[in-house]
Amino acid sequence: MSGCIEGTFTDASSKSAYNWGGGLESSERPNIIVVLADDMRADATGFSGNSLIKTPNIDKLAANGTVFDNAYATSAVCTPSRTTLLTGQYERSHEVNFNSNTILENEAYAQTYPMLMKNSGYFVGYIGKNHTPIGTSGSGKKGYKSRIMDNSFDYWYAGHKHLGFYPKDRHAIFKNAKADTQVEILEEIVDDFITPNEAFREGHNFLNDRPKDQPFALLINFNVPHAASTGSMEQRDSDLELYKSAYRDKTDQVTVPDTFVAYKDIKHPKIPANVHNGKYLSTYDYAKTKDDLVERKIREMQTISGVDKFLGKLQDHLEQQGVADNTIIVFTSDHGLMHGEFGLRGKIFLYDPSIKIPLVVYDPRVKDKKVDNSNEIVALVDIAPTLLDFAQVKAPETMQGESLIPLLKGENVKWRQELFLENLMTIQNYPRMEGVRTHEWKYIRYFDKKNDGKYVDYIDASIKGEQPIFEELYDLVNDPQETRNLINEATKADIADQLRKRNWDLVRELRGSR
Repeated sequence: MSGCIEGTFTDASSKSAYNWGGGLESSERPNIIVVLADDMRADATGFSGNSLIKTPNIDKLAANGTVFDNAYATSAVCTPSRTTLLTGQYERSHEVNFNSNTILENEAYAQTYPMLMKNSGYFVGYIGKNHTPIGTSGSGKKGYKSRIMDNSFDYWYAGHKHLGFYPKDRHAIFKNAKADTQVEILEEIVDDFITPNEAFREGHNFLNDRPKDQPFALLINFNVPHAASTGSMEQRDSDLELYKSAYRDKTDQVTVPDTFVAYKDIKHPKIPANVHNGKYLSTYDYAKTKDDLVERKIREMQTISGVDKFLGKLQDHLEQQGVADNTIIVFTSDHGLMHGEFGLRGKIFLYDPSIKIPLVVYDPRVKDKKVDNSNEIVALVDIAPTLLDFAQVKAPETMQGESLIPLLKGENVKWRQELFLENLMTIQNYPRMEGVRTHEWKYIRYFDKKNDGKYVDYIDASIKGEQPIFEELYDLVNDPQETRNLINEATKADIADQLRKRNWDLVRELRGSR
């Protein structure tokens, strides 16, 4: 499985935070692991101030690493956000979404961080969930069916689309695992990645052994606490006690957001009905009532604690193999989730509960002058260039994010003061949205669903002059929960105009020549 994908692999070009002075030998480059949760809110860890959930291993990683307190997904949807992580591009550039009828083509895939790292000498592995359709095969098969992604990783033990809480029910690839539950199956896979197990590999001839003298890059992609998993928990006899009883003795301590509004109590929708009709997939019905939301939060906490257990075992494995001191770990999520704030459900929206994510970067090689916390505005679009920087691989000019390494080093660098946000997924009743978030303000604009049409057309609509039908402006310093829309306040007109212009500039800049 070591062959290249169909497409051209070229040396990445120029964006790097370091002048490496000729570089180090590959054996001296760090191993890099990215642990990606699914729909995990930024407030769902102990280190974020949540006193109920138990995440000792994530908290330890945060204590020993750098926590980015202002980290965001620029598109709060699984497929475009995960594609952003791989490509270092905003959706406006990579053009991949559920409703886009597009795939990440071979040439673009060759410029993702895992493939660039592989081309530079890394052994690359992918474990868990993939939700980015990639490539066209020689026989003409596209996206998930092309097997381009499956065949391009040195080690591939993953399933396309959702895994569910019991992945064997959906994906034959996991049939050799002893466990039935997702987190524990991924534990077995990581065990095999680090220390090959022939019995576990029976029938799978695509798993290469990890060379001991070669740096590795491993992507671990969970499908928890996503509703596809927490909604399919059945408390089977084979489930760990964690998934049966944890937190159930603390139901009275499980809280709902201060701005929670039950479905039956919605009198004045946060977003006008002519902009968003308030209809959702039944998947998100759990946020209609307080009792159902409490039950779902218990399941979310159980699975997050499962991920935390996984992280602890992963770090033990690294210690046992003698590579812990040279292995960087990044922990994050593809986006957040609405828990009934203002009666809203799902993700997609550009409010902070939906776009804000946990982000920890742990580099064990840094002993002195470690930056504990960064308040700079960062995003998933920055992950790819950061990892390439760690690997001493120059990022291509097509990447739109920035390396976080100067922030990790505490350098006094000029950094972004605003972040472009977008939603281009028009299925499931959601409206198109664009926005800009600064440290102090957030501006959001919504477009008329009557004008949606085809993705290929509306992706450029606002650049070509389409006007929003609804706008919002929030003072994040005095109103962090985004309760009071100031867009029509005369005293805030100048700020609104400045952010409108910045939105206009950013969408054109990020769209580029496309």
